[in-house]
Amino acid sequence: MLEDHIKKVISESLSLVNRPDLFRQPLVAFSSAKNKKYDELKTLIGEWHSSPTELLPEAKSVISYFVPFTKQVVEEPKTVKDGSFLWSEAYQEINKHFNIINDLVCNYLDELGYKTLKIKSTHTYDPKDLKCFWSHRSAAVIAGLGTFGANKLVITEKGSGGRFCTVITSAFLKANINTVENKCLYLENGSCGLCFKNCPVNALTPDAINKFECQDFLNENEKKMKDLSSLQSADTCGKCISVCPLAYIE
Repeated sequence: MLEDHIKKVISESLSLVNRPDLFRQPLVAFSSAKNKKYDELKTLIGEWHSSPTELLPEAKSVISYFVPFTKQVVEEPKTVKDGSFLWSEAYQEINKHFNIINDLVCNYLDELGYKTLKIKSTHTYDPKDLKCFWSHRSAAVIAGLGTFGANKLVITEKGSGGRFCTVITSAFLKANINTVENKCLYLENGSCGLCFKNCPVNALTPDAINKFECQDFLNENEKKMKDLSSLQSADTCGKCISVCPLAYIE
């Protein structure tokens, strides 16, 4: 099956990184490019958010995949004052490898005669207004990989600590239609709320997230990482994820 081979390409490509200290086996799911929920994102996120067919007119399916971090990576941000080196390293390394994974998936589908469009893993926003033309997390939710928690991160069956990416294609892939239970304790009954309490700049509240306060803090962390280590592209934090009881799931 086409779907199985795509999953195999993604999994085998990730294994080439050979960093079991940072990454676990990926989760992959598919959604229809014509799913009405993509149109709803223009209201939920903003009119600037693109639909799959706006990016690739021939689009029939969206491939969403998640690379979960290891327990050690997920837990480190809550143990340090500023940015976590381990979290930043995982972030930087998987973002670089997403380019390789996306190329392999697209090459495979291109050879079969399908159209493809790979979306870069990060910084899909205008730095002036932080408006993002594509949300990997929203696509993942539409594909059934998980649900949004109170911290605006997606809780998958392997937790929320990790990174998402997307490929759009003209290939018809069987969409995941399974209903996913939302496990966020705060959304379920108002308990927990650790993500709000742990935000170092109070950018995250139950009502919204101040994207500019958050991004400023991420930029500060990136500068510190550049000054103190070899990391060059790691505007990260991870604190609102690290304290979540569902950040890491075996």
